[in-house]
Amino acid sequence: MGEVSGWTWVPPHLVINWHARLVERFGGASGIRDVGLLEGALARPQNLVVYGQAVTTERLAALYGVGVAKAHAFLDGNKRIAFAVMVAFLRAHGLRLDVSEAEATRVMLDVAASAIGEAELEAWIIRSCRTEAALK
Repeated sequence: MGEVSGWTWVPPHLVINWHARLVERFGGASGIRDVGLLEGALARPQNLVVYGQAVTTERLAALYGVGVAKAHAFLDGNKRIAFAVMVAFLRAHGLRLDVSEAEATRVMLDVAASAIGEAELEAWIIRSCRTEAALK
């Protein structure tokens, strides 16, 4: 992961590697449809910071989650990798999602179906996050 502007960002090469490992573990079609779509989705949180918007870790994580899920950069597993990117970003900043697999699945299905957007995902992340210390 790379650090810019005080934030640790998730780079495309890691996401591509994680996606391959998720497909091996859970099945589905492997491969990337369009690396440009992935790069664009991963740039959204960074752009918010660069252009001086008020940001929180949870807001940036939500941008990652929605952006990667809806970009459809991979042949399969876009919701899974979007969730993984979101979790990795939160962990890099000392936060952990404390949710069941079923709840995470439901939320990511809702994101992909546009039933919830960035603001709703951010609110869910805020409700569901704990600091590393709180989980020990």
